[in-house]
Amino acid sequence: MLSRLIINNIALIEHLDIELSEGLNVLTGETGAGKSIIIDSVNLVLGDRGSKDLISYGKQKARVEAFFDIAPGEAASELFAQLEQLGIEADNSELMIVRELTASGKSLCRVNGELVTLAALRAITDSLVDVHGQHEHQSLLEPKKHIGILDAFRAKEIEPARKEVAALCDSFREVESKLNSGFVSAEERERRLDILSYQIREIDKAAVVDGEEEAIEEELRLLSNAEKINSALENGGSLLSGDNGVLDKLRSAVSELSDISDISEQYGELHSRLDNAYYELEDAAYQLRELRYGFEYSPERLNELEHRLDQLTSLKRKYGGSLKAVLEFRDKAAQELEELTGADELRAKLAKERSDIIKKYRTAAGKLTELRKAAADELRIGVNRELHELGMEKAVFDVAFRETEDGVHKNGADDVEFMLSANAGEPLKPLSKVASGGELSRIMLAIKTVCAGSDGTPTLIFDEVDTGISGRTAVKVGERMSIVSRAKQVLSVTHLPQIAAFADNHLLVEKRVDGDRTVTELRLLSEDERKYELARIMGAAGPAESAAAYAAELIAEADKFKNTIHAE
Repeated sequence: MLSRLIINNIALIEHLDIELSEGLNVLTGETGAGKSIIIDSVNLVLGDRGSKDLISYGKQKARVEAFFDIAPGEAASELFAQLEQLGIEADNSELMIVRELTASGKSLCRVNGELVTLAALRAITDSLVDVHGQHEHQSLLEPKKHIGILDAFRAKEIEPARKEVAALCDSFREVESKLNSGFVSAEERERRLDILSYQIREIDKAAVVDGEEEAIEEELRLLSNAEKINSALENGGSLLSGDNGVLDKLRSAVSELSDISDISEQYGELHSRLDNAYYELEDAAYQLRELRYGFEYSPERLNELEHRLDQLTSLKRKYGGSLKAVLEFRDKAAQELEELTGADELRAKLAKERSDIIKKYRTAAGKLTELRKAAADELRIGVNRELHELGMEKAVFDVAFRETEDGVHKNGADDVEFMLSANAGEPLKPLSKVASGGELSRIMLAIKTVCAGSDGTPTLIFDEVDTGISGRTAVKVGERMSIVSRAKQVLSVTHLPQIAAFADNHLLVEKRVDGDRTVTELRLLSEDERKYELARIMGAAGPAESAAAYAAELIAEADKFKNTIHAE
């Protein structure tokens, strides 16, 4: 829900920090006090196009901040998945949205501190708030959203069927993709077969072994340094075991110390160390001799290794950055070759699979349509009943079904649109073509009353839903708002005391003069202040006790109704 709204330098609002609660939040105030500015600010932070004309006179920048408490559930999971795709961090409990306008015409949008485009902002806020009234942010004006409202109305029955249709659609697209991408003309297939065969033969002929490059490079290092190696081995061996070499001298030293090794422990230890050193050096001398006799320089072998390394480098350049990648390429090419060789059989198999999926899809889509039409009948009856209660006695609401174009669609075979005849004798037409702002608000209120709790939008805003109504109808509107507010947060701007009496939180918008400036302020009314505000709305001048007493009766009756629906 929308828990807090901070507005800076929007029209008459210099600074406003609004704390909003669950239930029904009502805004009242004199005409021109700034109620519409608050709604404009909400629409701005939801993604409406902003104009620099909204910026307060003499200010260079305007800013609106909205804080949302996100309740856990499927809608929240979808929201956070959406944020993750945009690279926005979320703590799974609160969302902060900031919108800034500058006098130069620049607009900035931030979600949890991250800059986003206006389109991304609208996509995010679309599931958070629905605004109804004289503004454009209205889901009822978008026919593509009507099917979602209908499906949510009877989600328990419809959702399993909708998921089945969506799964079949995914299966169909997967098979269709294989058919379209895996098969080409006969000429192209022959060319592809030739290329694959050549590539496989080339790799097989090379007899590539993963890791052989390292062994080749090691042998090349030896052969490339043959002269140096030979010289080092020969000279090293001569110095160790040649005439008058180290071993002869060390043997003499060991012999000399042998004669005194038993005289003291110190002499004996030294004799033992030299004796061990002699045998270690003697072993090294044998190894040097073997390496010298075993090392053979071959120009032919050097050329052979260099040629092999060039061959492997060429294969890596063609088929991957490593010998492992070359071998993986070979396996994939062999798999593709096998598929192309058996293309006719595979094509027939996939074509049958596609045909079977289409049959299952049509059956599932037909079942989904039946469920939707049953839900539409129930929704139509309920909405028409509510519209008559809300003062639109001659209005007729209906749900129109049209079959989608040929093909398999994730949402089934239905295009759904809400229709309305606002007056007796008029034909049904799309809502966007016949409903005024006030009527549209009442239609949405009727739908939300019938669908209370079934859709995922946590916050509803009704801007002057009371246009053109009074008396008992206004009470009915208040009752419906109260019912809806049990399942979701509702914010309503109203001029009618009958509606304001149902408020769980009553906020007063006031305009005052501060020096040479006129500013808008807002405050939460106490229970005692509420009855005097309702009396003012009724037209009472000053604290007229009779009007205040009647206002208290309205509040008492509203509380009685709220207690009734709370008990249900």
